[in-house]
Amino acid sequence: MSIIKATWIETLIGQYAAETHVLERYRDTLDLSVPAAAEEAETVSGMLADMRYALTWMRRGRRPGSRRGAERTDVYRQREIYIKLSAREITEAERLRLVDALLSLSDRERTCFLLHMAQGLTLQEISDKLELSKNTVRMYVDRAKHKVSKEYL
Repeated sequence: MSIIKATWIETLIGQYAAETHVLERYRDTLDLSVPAAAEEAETVSGMLADMRYALTWMRRGRRPGSRRGAERTDVYRQREIYIKLSAREITEAERLRLVDALLSLSDRERTCFLLHMAQGLTLQEISDKLELSKNTVRMYVDRAKHKVSKEYL
């Protein structure tokens, strides 16, 4: 049985988004007719711009404004998969072995495997999403299962 947990980057995105709202509310309360408050508002606006830039980078998995990237295989968005072995959580060493096994897969195998096993999509849904035939998706998932079980178990 697998349990899907939020990754560290998803947690960080939530924290940045919440603090952005706090800063926006603070900036809105400043009286811009007072020179010190106007300077404070300018500083806060700079902080907000930096936070939005960082949020965009974390959400997209690449530098904002960059035209190239691999959103479908975005490493920040991949969820960590914890497999319960009998009644216990896996150890850190086992988790690292599982991550290594996933990283040994080709991009296409890893994408199909995670969409099927972690996200619970059907082979047909993956096929439609990636514009591949259902048999090709099945082949990638089967190949990935074999490699992961060989390297992890």
